[in-house]
Amino acid sequence: MVSLTPRSSSRALCLALAVATVALSQVAAPAPARAENPLLEDAPQIMRVRPLHAGRHIVAPQFGLTIGDEYVQNLMAGLYWRYHFTSWLGIGADVWAGGGVDTSLTDDINRELSREARPFELPTTSLQLLANLTVELVPFSGKAIIFSDALVRMDLHIDLGVGVAMVSGNDRIDDSVSLAPTFGVGLRVFPSRWLSIGLSIKDYIVERALAARRDLSVPGAEFGHNWLFGLSVGFSFPTNPEIETDR
Repeated sequence: MVSLTPRSSSRALCLALAVATVALSQVAAPAPARAENPLLEDAPQIMRVRPLHAGRHIVAPQFGLTIGDEYVQNLMAGLYWRYHFTSWLGIGADVWAGGGVDTSLTDDINRELSREARPFELPTTSLQLLANLTVELVPFSGKAIIFSDALVRMDLHIDLGVGVAMVSGNDRIDDSVSLAPTFGVGLRVFPSRWLSIGLSIKDYIVERALAARRDLSVPGAEFGHNWLFGLSVGFSFPTNPEIETDR
């Protein structure tokens, strides 16, 4: 039989009270608070969206040059127009006009084949006019952070179109007109609601003879790739689109 002294019994009582206090504090502890608002239960995830594209026109002067040319590099300027039915689908038109500048390869050929009394000039062709209709797809449109702290609106778009090309020839190569399917991708940055700056790369597939042979015979015209790099400054209308209350 175990007997408890007054001192040991008081220690046991204090220990029992401490254990009971801890247990009650755990049971009576308030549940984590939740900031719930019943008015937001059925609310959309994104509200008060100001659309960049849907129902808006974009008109943009553009400047560009072809890249990867063998004989003539083309310097172009023009205009494009887009109208977007939705945030991801639009239609439009592009027009480019310009002329060609001989590449270093053409300069070398002319210098090599020239004689003191008979300068040689290789007959070549250049792109005089490009015009096409296009369908524009916008797989991405939103906000992005650039330069670590600058938040800007931007889009990534794909253009699929068909048009015509006017080809300018010289000497032994005649001018011609060609069907010109086109494919391209581009990026637009929107510093404001009505202004955009765009970069694009497009491939115009044009039928032409690039240049005559060194014996001045002209090969048959063939469809080939013409990669056109462009820079544009766009103006969107209406300039201040209405806010979408739901999305």
